[in-house]
Amino acid sequence: MKRKILLLLMTTAVVLGGCSAKSEAPDEVPSAFEKIDKEESTEPETDNSVSEDNTGEAAPAEEAATENESEQTETSNQTEDSDQTALSEDYSDQIKSEIDAIAAGSASLSDELVSVNQLYDKYDQLRMSADNQTAMNDLSKWGTVVYKEEVQSLLNRIKESNPTSYNEIITEYEKWEKYVPTMAERMSATYAEGSIYPMMYSYNEAMRYKREAYSLASALADIVSNEIFQLPDSTRCGYYGDYTGDSYLIITEGMESGSYDILIHFDDSKELHGWGEVEDAPDSDTYLLFTSDDGTVEGYISHSTLDASFYVTKTDNAVVGPEGAWTFDFQY
Repeated sequence: MKRKILLLLMTTAVVLGGCSAKSEAPDEVPSAFEKIDKEESTEPETDNSVSEDNTGEAAPAEEAATENESEQTETSNQTEDSDQTALSEDYSDQIKSEIDAIAAGSASLSDELVSVNQLYDKYDQLRMSADNQTAMNDLSKWGTVVYKEEVQSLLNRIKESNPTSYNEIITEYEKWEKYVPTMAERMSATYAEGSIYPMMYSYNEAMRYKREAYSLASALADIVSNEIFQLPDSTRCGYYGDYTGDSYLIITEGMESGSYDILIHFDDSKELHGWGEVEDAPDSDTYLLFTSDDGTVEGYISHSTLDASFYVTKTDNAVVGPEGAWTFDFQY
């Protein structure tokens, strides 16, 4: 299960959402989630009349074939034009309006974030429908915009409800946001030399804002009376540790089903790359068995929504000592 250089050559076979258990969507999708308008591909009109030349005789078969090829070319051009429309379209204002509608129409903060996740899926469909990797890379940015708008909406409501709490939260938020690019880069490093890197970077960037939205929703629930907030979903994937420092642990979904890519960075000179799988035990959902890429280090990782810890069970002492243990506080 060692990671191969082939990972860098894979372009579109990436499952972006597999690391989280999504909440069930409501039976009826709110009107805010109407399908994104794209130029509809118009079927070419077929002229069923018999073409004739100046003598009144039927045109040769070659002429009919030429007309068919022309129709196919026209259809292809229409599809390309539709793709170009999606690429050139700026959905920023539309996304903001949709987030505002969700916030105003949701019965609770929990329902609100379920709906925001659906909105993310709506714009991610643009990426998945693209015909080439370049287009997929470009369209993947709208997922980040969805969660950034939700974060801003929550910050605004916190400010209106409790300015004192807002002043404390915004200071930490602004500090955190400066490091989002760094976290996204580190979490996407496996794909750094591949064509899908921009898409993976956008995904990891979006997921950082998604987790921040959950955190802010929880804070708002504490401020607003009679508001009970439950996380719409949870995931073991994430960035654990001090994002401003050199000690962190990263868990991302692996290419093989049920596996996870793991990077443990102790400091500038010591780090471990490896993979993990769920431990076969009653509490397996909170543990991953870890094996380094070269097989010299083994151990297990415990994790929660707050932190992760790495415990060594086998080592060659090159990077970590025997029975070492490290804890990485907070998950981002």
